[in-house]
Amino acid sequence: MDGSSQEQQAPEEELSCSLYVSRAAGSQIQAQPDGAQGGELLRSTLEDAIRATEPFGAWQVSETSCGLIAAFARDADADKLLQHGDLARIFEGPVQVARFSARDSRYRQAVLLREVPWAIPLQDLSSALAKQGIATGSVERSRQYVRVEVLDAGHYELLLRQGLDFFGAARFSAIPERWWRNGAGGATSLGQPATGNCNLPETSNVQQGDGVLQCYRCQGFWHVAANCRHLPRCVRCGETHSVEFCPRPRNNPICCHCSGPHHAGYRQCPVRLQLLNATPVSITLSTTHTGASYPSGKSSSSQSQHSFKPSHS
Repeated sequence: MDGSSQEQQAPEEELSCSLYVSRAAGSQIQAQPDGAQGGELLRSTLEDAIRATEPFGAWQVSETSCGLIAAFARDADADKLLQHGDLARIFEGPVQVARFSARDSRYRQAVLLREVPWAIPLQDLSSALAKQGIATGSVERSRQYVRVEVLDAGHYELLLRQGLDFFGAARFSAIPERWWRNGAGGATSLGQPATGNCNLPETSNVQQGDGVLQCYRCQGFWHVAANCRHLPRCVRCGETHSVEFCPRPRNNPICCHCSGPHHAGYRQCPVRLQLLNATPVSITLSTTHTGASYPSGKSSSSQSQHSFKPSHS
């Protein structure tokens, strides 16, 4: 029975685990008595080794220019080959093995959902994600965020762009998990120029402690992403994509506010500094009075130092 027939025993099984086998770098292989090339890894040799372990699921072996790939439907079958196959003896020389899995956490991306009320259980969040067509792994709640593990790159980008649609009642914005990790653990000062490795400034442009509120979704000011009605803009280049997929080099940003050589969340951005020196004015409109007085240009500077409060008679 060959490798292809073994695979056809259970065609409905997905081959989700793979082992790549190649000769160890720099290994010295002795010449074979039959004149065959000593460094060559024969597909039939690996197939015989797999059959000897009596795998339970489907499998197949394919060749590359330098090695072999054994794909398995069950991780346990790959484990048996590694534990009992003794590949170095089988191939009569040192080999190296790399393992790949469709469910390997190294290939997963996680997003953080912001401002999700604690009244909403994780089960409902998972249901809303499924309804939106997002393939997820674990869904966990932390103190400030709900962490969602996304299993598909396209779904990951979709969730970053659209946020979570909670059954049409609300929409929760999402940010890449590594933004938060870099921002929480990085040592970069927010006041430093955005050159070189600027993890923290790119991920912390929502509220930097200086009183200027900035939306991390559209990079605009004086609102948060939960209330944002604008198209998303990249913090690094200002285009309508997330920074995760920005083609612009990380050390060569351009500000969408002033076109300066820094990202849109840079604390020393001239536009941001202008906003820092201006206090937001709160105005209440009344329909009972048609007349209104507005501050003249001469008093605009004084108005910038104090918030305007309507008088009550």
